[in-house]
Amino acid sequence: MKIKKLKEFREKINKVDLKIVKLLEKRLSMVHKINSLKDKLKLPLTSKKREKEIITNLLFKIHDDLLREYLPDFYEKIFNISKKARILKKQKIKIRDVGIIGLGLIGGSIAKTLKYIDKEIRIFGFFEDRDSKKAYQNKIIDKILDLKTLVKNSNLIVLSTPIEIIIPIAKKIKNFESEIKKGILVIDTGSIKENIVNEFEVLSNNKIEFLGTHPMAGWHKTGFENSKIGLFINYPWIITPHKKNSKFSISFVSNFTKILGSKPFILSSKDHDKIIARISHFNYLLTLYLFAYVYEKNNEYLKYAGTGFKTVTRLVSSNPYMWNQIFLNNYENIKKEKEEFIKFLKNFRIDKNNFLKVSIKYKKLRDKFFEK
Repeated sequence: MKIKKLKEFREKINKVDLKIVKLLEKRLSMVHKINSLKDKLKLPLTSKKREKEIITNLLFKIHDDLLREYLPDFYEKIFNISKKARILKKQKIKIRDVGIIGLGLIGGSIAKTLKYIDKEIRIFGFFEDRDSKKAYQNKIIDKILDLKTLVKNSNLIVLSTPIEIIIPIAKKIKNFESEIKKGILVIDTGSIKENIVNEFEVLSNNKIEFLGTHPMAGWHKTGFENSKIGLFINYPWIITPHKKNSKFSISFVSNFTKILGSKPFILSSKDHDKIIARISHFNYLLTLYLFAYVYEKNNEYLKYAGTGFKTVTRLVSSNPYMWNQIFLNNYENIKKEKEEFIKFLKNFRIDKNNFLKVSIKYKKLRDKFFEK
């Protein structure tokens, strides 16, 4: 009897959940219409005042105290989705045929975003990529092809594979040069650039042009199942040209990243690796040190860890094989950052007498850069 009752309640919840999803879809559809009017009227993307009004009005109508507490968080996510929808729906894609080799977190997010913007764009996956099947089943890519067929049918190819595979695949693509009727552009999304770009320069010619890029967006979880529409919105996307890259190709890729919602920046491959060593690669090393320090000193402390420690050490849960390749390819820059940071720690004075002053200073500086 109790099992039957439980089943009945679950069926009712399923119906409620379905209604919620349908209402959310209806809301987003209305947002698209509002966004279209806003564009014609040249109104701002968002209105904090309007968002606050929506939440305030709803709070007065909620009886459950727990739901009232968390409703603003829930609606913050809804507002964020609406903003992403407006940014992406404004974009126009001129390219028609894109091959993506590596449909994991980054490649999958590129594919999903392109399909969201334009359902008619054709996206091809590589048959040796295990994520291609998932992407095809989810109707994100149109076909799964062998490398030769993918190259022949694509105008743009995105190499979003692990770092160590990028150059070997690029060389295989180069071998199909005689099969190509018109020029194609090949870009990568690897987080190390100097070694890759040097090889890209050797491989490039008028028929096949290779151009290095690096989207500065991601997550500690990998695979197609973790990819997201709009993953790149408002994040930098670094383009690292070499001497053989044409102005047209650089401009094309710059516009391509803008379509995906990113902010393109152009750097030399050498400068890229130096900068990224400090703001990304060493960041992982620091979190690894922190977690290892706490664990090795007394791992019993970890059961008391709250949001702060878990958030700061999140990167430790990311793919260690990926980080191994990053360290192998950018070791000297990362090593230098480690040495510089140790010197900085020794010279950076912070104690009970100046703690508040220093904290306020760097809070303001961080807010200026990241809380706009």
